[in-house]
Amino acid sequence: MLHVGRFERFPTADRNALAMAALEWCRAAREHDGVNDSRFYWIDPNEIAVVTDAEPGAWGSGSGAELSARAAKAIFALADLARNTSTEAWADARSGAEMFDRSQ
Repeated sequence: MLHVGRFERFPTADRNALAMAALEWCRAAREHDGVNDSRFYWIDPNEIAVVTDAEPGAWGSGSGAELSARAAKAIFALADLARNTSTEAWADARSGAEMFDRSQ
């Protein structure tokens, strides 16, 4: 499952600081059990996307998974520099089919 968060830089925030905060978020996420990978991408000079690949239920809002202190700190550092404009969870075909089967 991919967790995609988009962040728009505050006008007063330094771009380098934003990049470093996003990088720390990704590093903290990769340490979490069930997370396969986490990276950030520049969408334009003022917006980034953080993409985290994790097993279903291992990461993200509503997962019930407890964040490490490092991950929580990284999330707040990013929130000081940018506004979260969207958060989405993208399920691959297998995860989507499993969720559908559980709903029956």
